[in-house]
Amino acid sequence: MSIESETFSNYRIQQDRLLEYGFISDGDKLIYRKPMPEDSFEIMLEYDGTLRGRIMDLATGEAYTNYRREGATGYSAGIRQKYINLLLDIRENCCHNQYYKTAQARRICESIYETYDCTPEFLWPNIPSYAAFRLRGTKKWYAIMGSVPRYKLDPDSEDHTNVEVINVKVDSDQIKSILAKKGYYPAFHMNKKCWVSIILEDALTDEEIESRVRDSYESL
Repeated sequence: MSIESETFSNYRIQQDRLLEYGFISDGDKLIYRKPMPEDSFEIMLEYDGTLRGRIMDLATGEAYTNYRREGATGYSAGIRQKYINLLLDIRENCCHNQYYKTAQARRICESIYETYDCTPEFLWPNIPSYAAFRLRGTKKWYAIMGSVPRYKLDPDSEDHTNVEVINVKVDSDQIKSILAKKGYYPAFHMNKKCWVSIILEDALTDEEIESRVRDSYESL
């Protein structure tokens, strides 16, 4: 795995933030240059949906590649660390963390972020995969996301494989009719009288799940 791929794994780069950071538009890509005068090098980054980088030796005009070696030592190790530090700073300032593995879980997490400007908060050390989405300025949560063995949700299953789920609050008067629908389960670790769990494996559309999240948010 490349330095860039490893650094930005589970992170979504936001192009507008790259521009704010100092990247310059060049046709269909963005370019960033960072001089390293103390080493006579220059870091050059390019983004066109994927971030790639190289370090140029200003004295020779050629690419310097020794920093790419994972076991780099001495001078090369120092250059490698400077490069990684720049990538980490870009990640901190220009990226949104994608906390979940499945495509639908990531899409729903991104939708919540874009709609409510809310990122998951990992509040429970004993269940570290579980995170709450809370109403800004309060301790009230309107959605919980995490992973759980499938059999703990579905009594007809013996599958111990973890699945990613979202818990949302629903109208208690509608709980029976909602649970009668495919894709809904009694809430895991929540009040089953007014919460349901949804496995994020595309059994339900993003639009339906987003509607449930909105109803849960508006119920607070």
